[in-house]
Amino acid sequence: MNLLHTGQDLRRLNELAAILLKYGFADMLRRLGLAPMIEHAGRLLRSGLDPRFLHMGSAERLRHAMEEMGPTFVKLGQVLATRVDLFSPEWIEQFERLQDRARPVSFASLAPTVEAALGRPLDQVFASVDEHPLGVASIGQVHAAVTRSGDRVVIKVRKPGIEAKIQSDLRLLDQLAKLASDNSQELRRYRPVELVREFHRSLTRELDFTIEARNAERIRQSVKSLRWVMIPKVHARLSSATLQVQQRLNGTPARDLARLDALGVDRPLVARRGAMVAWKMALEDGFFHADPHPGNVLILSNNRIGLLDFGMVGKLTDGRREQIVQLVRAIITRESEHAAAVLTGWSDGQPLNFDQLVADVEDVVSRYYGLPLAELDLPALLGDITALIRNHGLILPSDIALLIKALITLEGFGRLMNPRFDLIREAEPLMHRLLRQRYGPKRLVRSLGLRALDVVDRLYAPPPPSTLASGRPDGGVDPRHLERLVSRLERGQYRQIQTLLVCASMITGALMLAGRVPPTIWDLSVPGVLVLLACGLWSTWLLWIARRHLREWE
Repeated sequence: MNLLHTGQDLRRLNELAAILLKYGFADMLRRLGLAPMIEHAGRLLRSGLDPRFLHMGSAERLRHAMEEMGPTFVKLGQVLATRVDLFSPEWIEQFERLQDRARPVSFASLAPTVEAALGRPLDQVFASVDEHPLGVASIGQVHAAVTRSGDRVVIKVRKPGIEAKIQSDLRLLDQLAKLASDNSQELRRYRPVELVREFHRSLTRELDFTIEARNAERIRQSVKSLRWVMIPKVHARLSSATLQVQQRLNGTPARDLARLDALGVDRPLVARRGAMVAWKMALEDGFFHADPHPGNVLILSNNRIGLLDFGMVGKLTDGRREQIVQLVRAIITRESEHAAAVLTGWSDGQPLNFDQLVADVEDVVSRYYGLPLAELDLPALLGDITALIRNHGLILPSDIALLIKALITLEGFGRLMNPRFDLIREAEPLMHRLLRQRYGPKRLVRSLGLRALDVVDRLYAPPPPSTLASGRPDGGVDPRHLERLVSRLERGQYRQIQTLLVCASMITGALMLAGRVPPTIWDLSVPGVLVLLACGLWSTWLLWIARRHLREWE
């Protein structure tokens, strides 16, 4: 395996190994199969745990190590914080506490990047730029500015050289994930190759600011009916992969509770509105802000909400949203087998004991059976489900894991605004509407139509080439035979209709006879007699046609 791409990768590997050894993870290096290389470099000599970290657990030590490793690994930890199906609450808590140790970069060093992205000097676009940053992260830095036209904006600039460093780290992570999967049964359970592939895709998208701009615009359009939600408008003509220029919102950070109270903000109302927009994005639109922590929320005038930072978003297909509705319904109505079936569908083909899974689901469901949605403790329910998933070794799809993490984060934001906040109560109207839509006549007709088309497509599908070559009779349905069958069924339906008409006519004729409908002859209704004679001839003809077609089929 070609672990090292360049000399830079070799130096970076030694740097990472030194940090892991410092925090007492020599055993991890051995499990990855890197011990011979590190021992050759003399790194494992005196590799005992630093006494300063003796009081820390493994999760806390790894968190400190990842912070020291730099931005790529901080981002990796933030992605791992979404995998509540893989890691216990202790590890999730430490991953959530990961913070960028990025230091601010002078704006003078960023100015060339900004001008290169704009294609012209700064003073031709901006009347002023505040050189003191509003925010500093590992990938980018944010500054306030005013355009020549007088618009108040913020500019987010990608730091010079950060892409090359991250790409080097991603190459190492790709190889280390393969080593972990090949050399350690314990680490293989965490599916490191798939996790790193997902992280690689996520971080590569985050490096391109145009993707974040498209995410923001898409969400802005989806929530525009909610007048109390503000999404900063991106100045697309001034933005690029390395530079994002967007509208600056004038608000108070959600974390500043004292200032919010001084301004008279209705915090319970803000919490409800935050839940409403989050549920709408996730369950109705299927495209949601995946990191709704208080740092990404501004409270504006009139109890309005401003959402920031759309680098991490989640996407749910129609089918996935239906599965979520099914799972919630199954839990509330105590359909344990149905709930277990949904979880099995999320297991990506992992082997499991279905009967035991049903029994464990029943234990969870029994705690919530009969509760109205408004009384459901969402964090407790999600915790029970994810613990069950971990115990059975199942792996959640990344979109579901991201949604669960977003809901837990949102619950924390709501409780910050209002200690009595109940996230699931705010979802009740939307959940009822989705259930009505799912089981409504219009949806039922559409679903049956799609299923019918699927059956027809399968019937008309040609048999595989191998079966055609072998000449087996079971290789598929002959379209000509199918057409004859369909034609026969249509004729049968036509004759059924004719039979119904004959029966109706006979009943009519009998009633006319009984009622002596004029004109009459010998006290018999002439119209009644004629109708019954016509029915007799009609039924005789139908019997003759039916027997002829039966002989043809035989």
